[in-house]
Amino acid sequence: MMADMRFRIWFGDRAASEDELARVEQIEVTQEMDAFWEAHVRMALCLDERGTWQHWPGDTATPFSRVRIELDLGDGRFVPLIDGPLAGVDAGLDAQPGRSTATMVVRDDSAFLDRDEEAERPFENKSDSEVADILFGRFSQVIGEKRIPPTQGTPATTTRRGTVLTFLRRLARHNDRHAYVLPAEQQGGKSIGCFLPDPADAADLPALVMIGIERNLADAEITEDPRGPERTRARVLRVNDQGVTRFETSAQDLGLMRDLPAQPADLTPRRLLHPADNHREDPTAAVTGQARRRGYVYKLRSRVVPGCYGAVLVPYRKVRVDAGATPYSGDYLITRVVHRITPSLYTQELEAKTDSTSSISGAAVAEALGGGLSVSVSASVGIF
Repeated sequence: MMADMRFRIWFGDRAASEDELARVEQIEVTQEMDAFWEAHVRMALCLDERGTWQHWPGDTATPFSRVRIELDLGDGRFVPLIDGPLAGVDAGLDAQPGRSTATMVVRDDSAFLDRDEEAERPFENKSDSEVADILFGRFSQVIGEKRIPPTQGTPATTTRRGTVLTFLRRLARHNDRHAYVLPAEQQGGKSIGCFLPDPADAADLPALVMIGIERNLADAEITEDPRGPERTRARVLRVNDQGVTRFETSAQDLGLMRDLPAQPADLTPRRLLHPADNHREDPTAAVTGQARRRGYVYKLRSRVVPGCYGAVLVPYRKVRVDAGATPYSGDYLITRVVHRITPSLYTQELEAKTDSTSSISGAAVAEALGGGLSVSVSASVGIF
């Protein structure tokens, strides 16, 4: 790979040999918020003189055997992109030489949480964070550390139906959080179970720059949801005293990522909490979650210029984007990253979102000439 970048693959506790790495044509790892992380490792196949396929991955890797992919950008530190079970092997076969491949499909360890559907006895008098801790704890063979801050409220009963992962994601949605699994930081370690809200701190990754001599971002497209943000509200009849609990909030009330809201408060539409989420006596957490989700009206899609960015992007983290003297400069929450690795190139494509804009006077202004901007009637912006 270029500029001393390296990747390595682990099959269980065994590192892939040089011969195995030499047969890798491309690795594509897709990391997405609230979804399985999945890797596709495409490897070359060939026929021997007897017509037998050589180097078929299924000969050395069995279903649900562990595969881990790590990347070093040149600083000597390998960053895990994925660590989890082999979910399948896809084949692309052709009689002509050099045109046959086998692609290993790998998923993160949350795949183990999404296998068995059950309807189990209700959890009684336990907070959602306590329930999440119990459920992650059932998979101690693959999950070690758990990152589960306490939630508010203790429902009388919480009933699980479906797979553990589906149930955890539903609990997370009710609490303005996300339920997911991260790869262990070191080879041989166990994955990390997370039940976390969006990060409140400022961006901790190096800035992505669209314009100027430090440019490392290309083909940026920024779109605005025409529905805009909302002021979410709900009211619930309490069983114990027949009283009514009311709550409403908006992304602006919760605290914006930047200076300017997408819409003035007096123009923000009022919306009701979705009925599927309005089933508890205290709707505060569910209302907060819906208001925050609907508040992310600005979406960014772009790609990193190969060799010009010194960090590995990952969902659930913030990154600053410097778009010159435009309202679009500021912090974004990363929602999706596609990593592509070949023997000669490493690229990153990302999607991210934010709930507000920056005043132009405070936006980063490029000193170098260049860059362009186009605006369409659909409130889509392209910066190239």
